[in-house]
Amino acid sequence: MELDTRAVTRSAIEGHVLAFLRSLTAQAGRVNRADVRFLRMRSDSRQKLEPGQTEIETIDGRRVPVKLIVNPRARHISVRIDPTRRQAIATAPSKRHLKHAAQFASERAGWIAQELSRLPRGVSLAPGSFVPLRGVEHELVYKHGRKPAWIEQDLLPRLVVQAPDVALFEGRVLRYLKDQARQDLIDRVATHSITLGVKPERIQVKELRSRWGSCSVDGVLSFSWRVVMAPPFVLDYLAAHEVAHLREMNHSRRFWALVNKCLPNYEAGRDWLHEHGCKLHAVGMAR
Repeated sequence: MELDTRAVTRSAIEGHVLAFLRSLTAQAGRVNRADVRFLRMRSDSRQKLEPGQTEIETIDGRRVPVKLIVNPRARHISVRIDPTRRQAIATAPSKRHLKHAAQFASERAGWIAQELSRLPRGVSLAPGSFVPLRGVEHELVYKHGRKPAWIEQDLLPRLVVQAPDVALFEGRVLRYLKDQARQDLIDRVATHSITLGVKPERIQVKELRSRWGSCSVDGVLSFSWRVVMAPPFVLDYLAAHEVAHLREMNHSRRFWALVNKCLPNYEAGRDWLHEHGCKLHAVGMAR
């Protein structure tokens, strides 16, 4: 009996030891899996790059995404800042040069960081913000309701926009600005069209990221709604510019002669856009 008892006891002890060892192994496995999940979270926390993008590291350790594009018309590799998308763009003449374009951007990390920091701060279309309308700053004011927007003249004009809910405010402001831009552009396009003896097929006012306006081969004129925030002479220049394209689909001397015929002092509007256009693109781009 003593032998049997010792055997049972020894067996029971060995069972407990094995169970304890298994529990330690399981705990270790859980810890390892947790560690893996944590490491994956840390790895995934870095901004994921879209196809056609690379990253450069600035002197202060910040990582800045750079968009890589191929433009067969480009004669060489270049880097520029797109103020509308607020990002750096590296251009290569072919796919096989994309690697060199990325390296080119990396070598100019300091310049890219400096130019991005110079961009105007984004302005949200939210109550209390200040946005220009025809060159004059207006305070955006929210009121509950459904009536059309209106302007209250004061030392500082206010653009009062009603909406059933404040969450709809930005959309209502944007709609008002687009409507105002369309009214002004229809008027100026009609005037310049008579001057040049042309007739556009249609006028569109929308969000344009890479240009202020365009003229299609079938006579459709498209304009950025943001131009209504500029002084009126700037919108007038843009209208004359696109109407002239109905006669000349280029930027030759003949084209600029047509623009001058519509608007003899067109240089003022062109120069204003070149100097201040990025400020208009900052509106509605708060981040």
